[in-house]
Amino acid sequence: MIVVIEGISAVGKTTYSQAFGAAHHVSEFPETGTPPVAYAPAEELAQYWIEHNIRRFQAALEAEAKHGFAICDTEPFKSHFDWCMAKAGFKNMDVFNAAMPLAREAIDQRRIGFGDLYFVKHIAPDLARAQKEGDPTRTRRRFDMHLALQPYLMRWFETLSEVLPGSVEFDFPAKDVLLERLKNKLPESKSKRFDVSVLDTLVARLDG
Repeated sequence: MIVVIEGISAVGKTTYSQAFGAAHHVSEFPETGTPPVAYAPAEELAQYWIEHNIRRFQAALEAEAKHGFAICDTEPFKSHFDWCMAKAGFKNMDVFNAAMPLAREAIDQRRIGFGDLYFVKHIAPDLARAQKEGDPTRTRRRFDMHLALQPYLMRWFETLSEVLPGSVEFDFPAKDVLLERLKNKLPESKSKRFDVSVLDTLVARLDG
């Protein structure tokens, strides 16, 4: 099982994900090489980040194969980020549009795919800010930007919940509750993990 933990900065993704142990935890990865500058051509940015995200999904597959399940601190697929950035007015849709053919190809090749369970948490801005200020170990330099992304991130995953019924929930369950569900292997949604039609339907509904 691949479990995805989602929400904006300071919602508690990392703390929750790490509670399941290092063997299961798939963290954000350091960037490899030199990332393209922000004003690089959309195709260059899309190619770099799809390869970055493929590395995380492959790590999730490895954790699942070795230890039974993976807990991903943010979704490896992560196409929602460019979409949310564009909807919030921080960039245009060029990078998202350039990434979609690459994402479809990577899904078809089983290099990247969807999770089996998603837990997505909304957080009140005041509480997020208080949690940010209470954590001196992280700077969260783009915190205000992440607050602006939250409505669009929620819309993305609400739409995904329509496309993958029963796979998306909007809270973080207690650790023992989730472990019991994982032990029982529910839900069985791996048949949709590499289904390109999930991406196509998701994007069509978001556009609609």
